[in-house]
Amino acid sequence: MDLGLKDKVAIVTGGTGAIGRAIAQRLLTEGAKVVISGRSQEKLDQTVESLRDLGSIQGVLAHVDRSEDVQRLVQTTVNQHGRVDIVVSNAGTHVRGSLQEVTPQAVLTHFQTKIIGPWMLAQSVEKHMREQGGRFIVIIGQTGRVPGRNVLASSVVNAAQHAFVKSQSDDLGRHGILVNAVCPSRIVSPLTKHLTLDEEEHLGRSLEQQQHRWGATVPLGRWGNPEDVADAVTFLASDRAKYMCGANIDVDGGGHEWPPAVGS
Repeated sequence: MDLGLKDKVAIVTGGTGAIGRAIAQRLLTEGAKVVISGRSQEKLDQTVESLRDLGSIQGVLAHVDRSEDVQRLVQTTVNQHGRVDIVVSNAGTHVRGSLQEVTPQAVLTHFQTKIIGPWMLAQSVEKHMREQGGRFIVIIGQTGRVPGRNVLASSVVNAAQHAFVKSQSDDLGRHGILVNAVCPSRIVSPLTKHLTLDEEEHLGRSLEQQQHRWGATVPLGRWGNPEDVADAVTFLASDRAKYMCGANIDVDGGGHEWPPAVGS
């Protein structure tokens, strides 16, 4: 099936992580030209080298919460390819802890990365997308709609991301820039391994026990993979989603409880 992505130009932030890399790989296989950003030059170089055979890919060192870095990311893409058609705002952090455990500074840093970063990115790419239209896709953790234990800060910030998507879908949609969200639940990645090891310390459950426990509550019976998220993103980036704006696609295997109920 032709998704109409050949020669489209895409920016993927957080492109060196498991989900970002899977998104970049999927877009490349559809013929898109991809620019990824990350905070580590070493990881950028490794990711670019591993995907180079699939098509045109470039890495840009950038912190998405820094205005000058965001502007440089967008301008580098335009200088290299002459346009920007797709932006996937995937860079993010995760903050764990109760109200008393999480500092205001930690919440502010989280907000800067997941709200101010996409905000500046949208501002920077809008003028380049207005003429031909485009796609702006935000990856939002499911705690934004289904708050969980010890993820208060992430729940609040992710909820704000939903408000951002809805607001921008109206503002940018008028110019043919379709803004949507993909909302993954637990995805197998180094980040979730770190989080589950943290839960092991607090809850006394091993990683294997948690994966089994979580999978048992999901109709599809397993954790998600980065490729599951990448497939949803690729659909929203494609011509097949040309009448979708302000939508949220859940990638959760049918499980809408995060984390699973105690005792399940």
